[in-house]
Amino acid sequence: MFSFFKKILKPSAPPAEPTPTVVPTPPALPTPALPEPPVSLLPVTASPPVASAASVAAPADAIPARPASPAVVRPAYVPASSNSGSLIGSALVTPIDIPVPGAIPPERQRWLSKLSDGLRKTGSNISSVFTGTQINEALYEDLESALLMADAGVGATQYLLDDVKRRVKEGGVTHPIAVKNVLIESITLLLKPLEKPLVIGEFLPTVIMVAGVNGAGKTTSIGKLTRHLADHGASVLLAAADTFRAAAREQLTV
Repeated sequence: MFSFFKKILKPSAPPAEPTPTVVPTPPALPTPALPEPPVSLLPVTASPPVASAASVAAPADAIPARPASPAVVRPAYVPASSNSGSLIGSALVTPIDIPVPGAIPPERQRWLSKLSDGLRKTGSNISSVFTGTQINEALYEDLESALLMADAGVGATQYLLDDVKRRVKEGGVTHPIAVKNVLIESITLLLKPLEKPLVIGEFLPTVIMVAGVNGAGKTTSIGKLTRHLADHGASVLLAAADTFRAAAREQLTV
């Protein structure tokens, strides 16, 4: 019985240490060999040039000296001011004063110059009638049209045609140029009685009536005549009687 308790009370043996588990290492895999790069991709190492014996032995004075590059002179910085100009880059730009052209008033053509131009144009149109080689009815028709276009009036045109035909027949004129001279004589004799001097102050009041076709310069002539008389001390009264020109008074005021 005591031996039974002795067995129970006998200390137990220490526990055995755990045995480490050894994990087998896998064998190393062989490294695959990389393919060699092509010849064109291989870096090219330039070998230093090998001096030849002749170049090494050449004297120093045989080598030509390189010419020195010219020195570049840069302009000094100039501070910009309101009067000297502005600095753009490295160049100083000076402003240029451009004069503004003034308004050129239109040239006023004098009344006599306008009259001369009109007479010259009328004379040119009439002269073109006598460029033919014979005197016939067509010449007289062209002359009638030219006189009417020159504002000669129907009555005056008919009178001149009849007078020219009579003179040509009586004088035995055979060339168109001679007919032109006959026309000049007829117009001169027709206007001769109208050559009277304008006397201002002989009769009071002095009445001056201006008549003419549209665009002949009546209103402009009246304005100039009024200014001339007023400058010489005359008292001028203007009366507009043109029923087809409502703005005649306004134009005279200007």
